[in-house]
Amino acid sequence: MGKVVKAVAVIAVAAAIAYFAPQLAPAFLTAAIGSTAATAAVAAALTLAVGAVTSALTPRPSTNAAPSVFRQSVANSFIVYGKRRVGGLLVFFHPAKINGNNYRYFVIAVAGHRCKGVLRWFLNDEVVTVNAQGLVTSGAYKNRAWLWFGRGTDGNEAPNVFLTETSGKWTTAHAGKGVAKIYAQFQMTDEVVQAGMPNITAEIEGKDDIYDPRTDARGYTRNAILIFYDWLAMAREVGGFGAYEDEIDWDWVSAQANVCDELVPIPGGQELRYEFDSYITAGAAPSEVRDTFVTCCAGTFTYSNGKMLLRPGYYVPPSATLSEADLAGPITVPALRAGDEIATEVAGTYVEPERYQAADVPTRSVPSDDVRQQAFDLPHITSPYRGQRILEAYLRKSQAERRVSWPMNIMGIGISALDTVQLGTPRYGLSNYAFQVTGWGLAPDFSVSLQLEEHNPEMFDFTADMYRQPGETPDLVRAEPIGDARAAHQIISGTQSVTYPITSDDDSVTIAAFDATIDTGARISFPAHVRSGLVASSTYVVLWSLTANAYVVEVSGSSAANDALADGSNVIVQYVSTAAADGTYPSSPTPPGGWGGGGYGGGGPGQQQQQ
Repeated sequence: MGKVVKAVAVIAVAAAIAYFAPQLAPAFLTAAIGSTAATAAVAAALTLAVGAVTSALTPRPSTNAAPSVFRQSVANSFIVYGKRRVGGLLVFFHPAKINGNNYRYFVIAVAGHRCKGVLRWFLNDEVVTVNAQGLVTSGAYKNRAWLWFGRGTDGNEAPNVFLTETSGKWTTAHAGKGVAKIYAQFQMTDEVVQAGMPNITAEIEGKDDIYDPRTDARGYTRNAILIFYDWLAMAREVGGFGAYEDEIDWDWVSAQANVCDELVPIPGGQELRYEFDSYITAGAAPSEVRDTFVTCCAGTFTYSNGKMLLRPGYYVPPSATLSEADLAGPITVPALRAGDEIATEVAGTYVEPERYQAADVPTRSVPSDDVRQQAFDLPHITSPYRGQRILEAYLRKSQAERRVSWPMNIMGIGISALDTVQLGTPRYGLSNYAFQVTGWGLAPDFSVSLQLEEHNPEMFDFTADMYRQPGETPDLVRAEPIGDARAAHQIISGTQSVTYPITSDDDSVTIAAFDATIDTGARISFPAHVRSGLVASSTYVVLWSLTANAYVVEVSGSSAANDALADGSNVIVQYVSTAAADGTYPSSPTPPGGWGGGGYGGGGPGQQQQQ
């Protein structure tokens, strides 16, 4: 085997060992390669290989990320923005017996950065109160548990009991600078032992050193754009995107942050247009994390003129009119969007802010005979109202089908990606619409190819009366049973022992006992029965319930009748009409479409009058 091939093979094996058994990797490298220089070279490649594997296995932000405490020998850290419920990695455990009482001490790392502070404590899924000394004063662990939150400052944050009661296992040297932590202590009484080790989590306010170019200050914020650009500028090795300083236009950031801070109406009040509450696993693929941010503000992202630009969803008036005189070739106007880009129903999930679990955003839809669905996961959204506005924006974007490819001469250099433009052409009625530049390309001959999509203020127009409450669904119209699609069984024509077993008067029907074979081939004995209290001059459907061994008599066409006809445990016996007060009967009822012949054979109306 050649040296290069051997080295590649060693790297592949070592990468697997380093990921699944990291403690064995150094010894394996030394034994396999021998020389220090070669070992160093392979170790460098190994670092890249393991990093790639870890990135591929690290999940992107998701609404399904349930907060919990876990133990793991090697783990990624977390980034927390805004308000989120967090658990974390158990990094320290110590048992101790103090004055005859048994205690357990835990330290849980919740974020790889400094945080603002704690808002609520949870033991399992129960919110508990904690006093100024850290004592839990409610719930199953009342007066037997203590909880403290370490923000991750540069000072020593450990509670004094950790320094004095852990036999020197946790000291002032264990500062954990830049790591937000939960400290927990439990007294192991019989009640605590019986309740078991709880899932220790907290609702916290996250990263508190986010830069705001509007004030030239750093601090805590939930502003969506400021959070996005903080993450974008964060070094990739600690979980950010790793953008260079000159790739961020802070004037642009200021303008978009102002959009996010706009107040919009919601039922009973107002909220800011776009806020993020994020829980990100460091090591997730940066492009996937970026895409979740873009989705959660109904935004558009582009890299243009050396700058990374995110514009949240809002209407921008046209800033230029493109003239036919500057065209460098024919324009292209597709007739329709691709099928997967069109939606008549848009559903989504968000993180509900009480227990921080995944919940459904009320579906947004438009009436259509051709139902096309899209679904969005909104892992940075904790408001059902903000979630509805985002889904509505995507629904309306999918309904706006006008797109144009517009090739320009060198004048196109003055147009930038994400600009809004109008077209100075009467062709195809395009001059009546605004378009957003979604694609910009420069050709070798200095012509510029622009990709344009329709952009209008109605996409983002949302009033307070348009919201639905969580769990609310649109009114549904019950479908009538159609032909052979009905589920109730039928009596086979000519198999009944009594030809006409049902008679009626003005307020009752009388059923004689008879036998008949149904469409499954089973022979059934139907007992005699009288059903009184019916409405005169009305049509009823009579069925037999195979599960209840009883007759079902419902007004034909009612929802109860439709339910009974769609129930596979029923057998259709006959349609029958009651007499009017003067003793006359209405004309024969019309069977539902697709029922086939009358009488017993088709399951349709075999109306019988009093003989």
